Amino acid sequence: MIPNLSRPTGTIRVGVLGAGFISDYHIRPLRAVAQVEVTAVCDADRQKASACQKRWKIPQYFSSLPEMLRSGSVDVVHVLTPPSTHASAARACMESGCHVFVEKPMAVSSAECEQLKACASRSQRTLGVNHNAAFHPAVLRLLQMARNWRLGAIEHVTACVNVPLRQLWAGQHDHWIFREFGNIILEQAPHPLSQIQLLLGPVRECASTVSGLTHLETGVPFHDTWQVSLVCERGTAQLLLSFGREYMENSLHVIGQDGSAFVDLRRNTIRISEKSRFLDPVDNLRDAFRNSGTVLTQGVSSFVGYCLAFLNLRPSGDPFPLGISNSIQSFYDDLRSEERRVGKECRSR
Repeated sequence: MIPNLSRPTGTIRVGVLGAGFISDYHIRPLRAVAQVEVTAVCDADRQKASACQKRWKIPQYFSSLPEMLRSGSVDVVHVLTPPSTHASAARACMESGCHVFVEKPMAVSSAECEQLKACASRSQRTLGVNHNAAFHPAVLRLLQMARNWRLGAIEHVTACVNVPLRQLWAGQHDHWIFREFGNIILEQAPHPLSQIQLLLGPVRECASTVSGLTHLETGVPFHDTWQVSLVCERGTAQLLLSFGREYMENSLHVIGQDGSAFVDLRRNTIRISEKSRFLDPVDNLRDAFRNSGTVLTQGVSSFVGYCLAFLNLRPSGDPFPLGISNSIQSFYDDLRSEERRVGKECRSR
C-alpha cells in the first residue's frame, strides 16, 4: 500500500542522495513544487553533504544511505549517485518504504532495470526516472503540435547529438563516462532515445554501427561515433551520437504524413513545414517567410528571457534546468494522483 503522503502539514519530505553538481538542479525546482520539502541530503563525502546542507539550508545531512533511511525523515529519495550504484540505492530506498526518483540512466543493464521494476511492484512504491530531455521546452511544444495533428501521423525521426567533450580533450579519462566501454552511451543516449520513444513508441528492433576507435590514456577503448537505426512501434528512427566534435549540434528532425518539424534543441526553436495547395515555387517562398518570422520570434523570446534572468528579474529560461524542473513536477503530480487513487480505493472498500 502506498503510504499516506499527506501529513498534517500536507508536505512530502524529500531526501537527496548525492551532493554533486546535479543536486543543485534538483533542489532548486523542488523548492517550487507545492507541498514538497527537502529535509535531508546524503553523500559518502561528509564535507560535500555538509556544504550542500548549508548552501540550501536543509535540516539534516547524512554520510550513508542506511543512516538517512533509518532516520525516518524522508518519504521520497532522489538518487543522484553514479549510474553503477543506481540499482542498489533505489532498491534499498523502496524496500525501506520510500518512493524513488532516479537520475538517468535508470540502471546500467536491462536486467537491473527489470529488477527495479519488480521491486517497485512488490513494495508498492513509485519509481520515476529523470528523463529531462523528454521535458525540454521545445519537445513539449512539439508534442502539443503532434497532438493537434499539425504533422499528421509521425512516421520517422532523425536525432543528432554531436557534442564536444571537455574531459576527452583535456585527458580527464578517469571520469565515469570513460571508465568502461559503453559508459558514454549510458550517459548520452537516454536523452534522444527518450524523445524518440515519446514520438514513436517503444523500440522493437535496433542495429548500430560504431567508428572512430581510439584508446584512452587509461587503455579503455573509446568509439567517438555511434550510428543507430531503430524500428519503433509507430515508425522508424535514426540516431547519430558523435563525441569530441568541434561544433555543438543537438536536434530532432520529425517527418509526418502532412508535414515535418526541425527541432533545434540547442537553441530551443522549432521550424515547421506543412503540406500546401500552392505550387512549389510559391510554397517555398511562403514557407521561408513563415519560418523566418517564427524562428526570429522564438530567438528574440529566448534572448529577452536570458537578459531578464541575468538581471534576476525572472527565473532562468535555460532549457536544461527547465527540462529537469518539468520532469520533477511531473513526477510529483503523478505521485499525488496515485495517492488520491489509492485513497479512493481504500474508502470504497
